[in-house]
Amino acid sequence: MVKSYTMPCMVESASLEPTMGNMFVAGGEDMWVRLFDFHTGEEIACNKGHHGPVHCVRFAPGGESYSSGSEDGTIRIWQALNMNSEENESYGVNGLSGKVRVGVDDVVQKVEGFHITSDGHLNDKPEKPNP
Repeated sequence: MVKSYTMPCMVESASLEPTMGNMFVAGGEDMWVRLFDFHTGEEIACNKGHHGPVHCVRFAPGGESYSSGSEDGTIRIWQALNMNSEENESYGVNGLSGKVRVGVDDVVQKVEGFHITSDGHLNDKPEKPNP
């Protein structure tokens, strides 16, 4: 085992940032997608947008974004924090020192949201429930 952290909820999926390995994303039963500093375990971002448990999270191969899939039938793609060498110097050796809470309507962190309809088709807008 390399590292172990206690998470704020039951985690169903986690993914390590593939290029620098300095952060990881986790999702689970609380419907939040959380980004953590790998070295300290500190939560550095928290994204809300799903309306069901998050079953899968994965970083893009370049580490610039990560995706999450939920029981609510949606897939969301989130922009990762930019952690280039200049920014790492300003944060210090232990990573970031604060956390950012991000809501579903916050376009800074939420890049795109998709909805998979009950018949398996991709739709950019969620289906409206019948009255």
